[in-house]
Amino acid sequence: MPRELACRACRTLTTERVCPNCGSADLTDNWGGLAVILDPSSSEIARLMGVTRPGRYAVEVH
Repeated sequence: MPRELACRACRTLTTERVCPNCGSADLTDNWGGLAVILDPSSSEIARLMGVTRPGRYAVEVH
């Protein structure tokens, strides 16, 4: 299974070379924590993280 990378711009987790959420190529494998956001409009965690789309996100990106 490919290692997941976190986008430094939006914290989306991906196995691609470009972030599918924001298009950034600034990805890192140095991240911690996992948040799965299903419904950003009703999620307090999504609001705190600035997430507007459903998906898998890194809580911390280093």
